[in-house]
Amino acid sequence: MFVLLNPTAGGGRALARWKRVAAGLESRFGALEVHDSADPRVTQTRIAESLACGERRFVAAGGDGTVNRLISTLATVARPQLLPQISIGAVGLGSSNDFHKPFRNDAARGGIPDRLDFDAAAPHDVGVLLYADPQGTARRRYWINNASIGVTADGNYRFNAPDLALRCLKRLATGPAICYAALRALVAHRPRLMTLQWDEEPPVPVPVSNLGVVKNPHFAGSLRYDSPREPASGRFYVHLLEGQSVPRLLSALLGLSRGHFVRPGSRSWRAARLAVEARDPFPVEVDGEVVLARCACFALLPCRLRICP
Repeated sequence: MFVLLNPTAGGGRALARWKRVAAGLESRFGALEVHDSADPRVTQTRIAESLACGERRFVAAGGDGTVNRLISTLATVARPQLLPQISIGAVGLGSSNDFHKPFRNDAARGGIPDRLDFDAAAPHDVGVLLYADPQGTARRRYWINNASIGVTADGNYRFNAPDLALRCLKRLATGPAICYAALRALVAHRPRLMTLQWDEEPPVPVPVSNLGVVKNPHFAGSLRYDSPREPASGRFYVHLLEGQSVPRLLSALLGLSRGHFVRPGSRSWRAARLAVEARDPFPVEVDGEVVLARCACFALLPCRLRICP
């Protein structure tokens, strides 16, 4: 079994957490092929070699970014006809571990969640983000949980590029650090005029406060949408907040902390494709990782990988 380990996840606590569970995993699965995720080029080479040797079970040991890197690398290096034979598991060593939510007590060992039931692995759609960076270069990213534009992406952007106060908070506790980044993004927020076009619908100009593109309704710590989880439907949910003031956005975030999204200025629908354009570059978040884009298109690769429950 191939394990992609990010020892710096969870504010630098991931390696200690990994040492608490590694022996138990070896007793369950036999010898583990563990690789550090620090160098993307080395990761790509190691995964390609493992695939060539017949490995089909891959595990992300880290946070949501580690899951994203594993899935993105597999989608890049594996032949398309091989991908449905690959099963993905995960050990949650990160700050938020949205991939594992809702947490199951029977899948938490020593307080560390895992998804490692390979016998029950089931097909799962893989999200694709096609975008142009600020220089106009066409790029591609993959995602498995959710993506966002607007205040959530802005908060993730701040969380991933922290100031001194946020760096200190991240070392002490994840929850307050997420709240701090979110509040900073809220204070600075202004609705951004964007053009949305989904499926066969005509383009629509919208003052976007927040836009969620969702397979897994859990995101950013305790926040969650009220849409169902549909791993292999070939569609995602779009959750839009438009033209929101800072107080109304704060109210929306409080609602999302309880799993409630519907409110004035909100819209939700299912789609298989969504294109977004704006006059100036904007942050786009996919599985907690943030890029800057001039335009973006979200789509799905239906049932492309198998994911452990």
